[in-house]
Amino acid sequence: MQNEPDDDLEGLPPSVRRYSYEGKDQFSRILALERERLLDSMRNSREMTNIDTASGSAKTEPNIETTEHIIFSIDPTTFQQDFVGPDIIPIHSIRTSFNPKTELLIVKMVTGEHTEIAFAVHKAIDKALGRMGLDEAIHNYHCVDIDVNGQMKQVDMGWGPRRPPHGCPKRPTVILEVAVSETQRKLDRDVNLWLDPVRGNANIAMAIKINRERPMISIDKWVWGHDNGTSLKSQHIEVSESEIDRVKISGGPLIITFHLFFLRSPQTPRETNVIIDNEWLRKIAEWGWDMQFQ
Repeated sequence: MQNEPDDDLEGLPPSVRRYSYEGKDQFSRILALERERLLDSMRNSREMTNIDTASGSAKTEPNIETTEHIIFSIDPTTFQQDFVGPDIIPIHSIRTSFNPKTELLIVKMVTGEHTEIAFAVHKAIDKALGRMGLDEAIHNYHCVDIDVNGQMKQVDMGWGPRRPPHGCPKRPTVILEVAVSETQRKLDRDVNLWLDPVRGNANIAMAIKINRERPMISIDKWVWGHDNGTSLKSQHIEVSESEIDRVKISGGPLIITFHLFFLRSPQTPRETNVIIDNEWLRKIAEWGWDMQFQ
């Protein structure tokens, strides 16, 4: 198959495997095969790191082309029939993005550490909102198909006001993307898509990158730069663990601006920016590491 234009692949590397969709059973078989291939690659990366640490020998670089993604060619009618609708049982171990113009379904495989970190962030936000009495004032967008300028896409996690102001659509204002083997280029493309006012129309995008080899995560917060028409990184946080099990945090706490979250000004003094403090940043990282390096 000839390579499609770059925009069709959303910044994915050439190593992403491609299939023609032939039904749910075939989809499930391929998903199981590719998931095992991904997990084997991640295990091998960690084993090489452990061998290098113990022996002091030169370490072979991991395969940077390892990816969480698979691509299927599928027509829009079949996609609607098999993946969309109130009677469809969602597959919680994947996230999907379908472009009807190119008839390409991009599938992102979700790992245990990916899920653990995403729900830890959700819990941290819920706790922060609870202190303001706003924990029931938001709607959660998890495994929900969102129309992004004609493209159906699922976000890892998303939050928005349950009752947005008049004239504002009910959509996530804050989104989270978590990546294990995802390329930085793909992550940047997703952030731009979610924040673009004519596409995703979110206000804040948080991107968490998990190190495949050692206990370390990076958290980038992005907002839309209306003057230059692209996303701007407004905060960078790193959480890592040393060989003596000491957790180091730089760049925290994580601050989610209130009016960008709720589309209104805060009612002071009770309502303030949503803050994920360093204690919760440590928990988010450690819960992911417990799953990743068990």
